[in-house]
Amino acid sequence: MNRQPFYDKDGITIYHGDCRAILPSQPDKSVDLILTDPPYLGREDLFQTEDVLLLIEVLVGIYPAFVFWPCCGRIPSEPDAIHIWHKAVPIHPHSVIGNVAGHHYERILAYRLGAKSEVFRYAAIIPGFTACAEECVKHPTQKPLDLIGKLVQRTYGTVLDPFMGSGTTLVAAKLLGRKAIGIEIEEKYCEIAVKRLEKVSRSLGHNLVMSKEPISLLGLKKKR
Repeated sequence: MNRQPFYDKDGITIYHGDCRAILPSQPDKSVDLILTDPPYLGREDLFQTEDVLLLIEVLVGIYPAFVFWPCCGRIPSEPDAIHIWHKAVPIHPHSVIGNVAGHHYERILAYRLGAKSEVFRYAAIIPGFTACAEECVKHPTQKPLDLIGKLVQRTYGTVLDPFMGSGTTLVAAKLLGRKAIGIEIEEKYCEIAVKRLEKVSRSLGHNLVMSKEPISLLGLKKKR
């Protein structure tokens, strides 16, 4: 398999391929944090979930990590803390299932990042909702940029997202002046991530400094 980056610019690197094949080729000590939203077990309608649980268990045994996980079902290893992402999404007037984002919350499993659990209230990214139209892209499980940014801000060093999707982790890292590596098996999502990163480069330039205070990344983009 080709190990050449799909994208490599200003400290942000994207690999197109299966993370199970690409991760072994990464240099030792090249990563300080795992921050990822892996394919949830049982959602083969959206993604292949073969070996996801095993891979996450291996990764969190090596690196500090934030891992998004569904509100029910077996979790990989025993986390030091379980944060809650409360989606805070209004009920669509034509929805027959209540919250259009599915469950009202998801878990964020934390490994080697403190034992205090918290609740994060950020609206889910729902196609067609005006409130999230600015950041919504074509991905079925996109996470809010400000939520990902808040998690990145609590850590240091290079961030790895082995299930990169549309690249929100990398966009947050770039906005906060951090290095990041993303791996994605679907080329169309690699292309979306590159477009998002290039948009950030055009709107902000390259002289970004890591902030120590919580900020709105969307607000930062607007102010610049």
